[in-house]
Amino acid sequence: MKIAVCIKQVPDSETRINLAAPAAELDQSGFTRVLNPYDAYAVEEAIKIKEAAEGVEVTAITIGPDTVKETLKKDCLAVGCDKAMIINDPALVGADQSAITTVLCAALKKDEYDLVLFGNKAIDDDSGQVGIMVAEKMGMAHVSTITSLTLGDGNLTAEREIEGGKEVVEASFPAVLTCQKGLNEPRLPSLPNIMKAGMKPMEIVTCADLGIEVPANLVTIKQYDPPAKRGECKMIDAEDPAAAAKELARLLNEEAKVL
Repeated sequence: MKIAVCIKQVPDSETRINLAAPAAELDQSGFTRVLNPYDAYAVEEAIKIKEAAEGVEVTAITIGPDTVKETLKKDCLAVGCDKAMIINDPALVGADQSAITTVLCAALKKDEYDLVLFGNKAIDDDSGQVGIMVAEKMGMAHVSTITSLTLGDGNLTAEREIEGGKEVVEASFPAVLTCQKGLNEPRLPSLPNIMKAGMKPMEIVTCADLGIEVPANLVTIKQYDPPAKRGECKMIDAEDPAAAAKELARLLNEEAKVL
């Protein structure tokens, strides 16, 4: 069985964004980058499947610059993935979800995978589209935001949370799954395994190597705007609670205009 895990390196959620005025691009030079947290559930699920059965090979696939190597090494190869592929093409900087989907499909077609795992969404763009778009473009069954997975002989059963309950979905291989918090508990890499991870295969390719032209973006970000400044706080000075409540209601109605 062959499993592909598509991951993304994203800015750490605690990274501070400095944007004093509207700008066409963000200054990302000081960003700390990490494995997308939702992708960690996909990696862990692939490793659990590998540990439970013989003959399972796990490949981590990503798009990004050289800096993504460390994330692949520490968070994928060191915890059990067998090999990795990086699509490193400068022309893909700022690629939108449609372009990313096209490139990942070309990479996935280099081998025959039974299962392709994604995180539910990336915390930088929060779109949650790429995994499902890959499945649709490749004609594969897909189940999104899964919280439980059981594999059978040529098929799988997955659970996903819906409003008011759970949905149980059966699908046959090959299939694409997007993984949600609650599916498992991602493991941490050990220092010895991080050292050994450097010896595992890591293939670096471009769009040309995949036999495709750099896909055009369908979405263009024209401008980033900082959030509007908060208004000044007005204190109500009144010893009588009833008078204070009355004044508060008047201010909300006449000045804030929220009532």
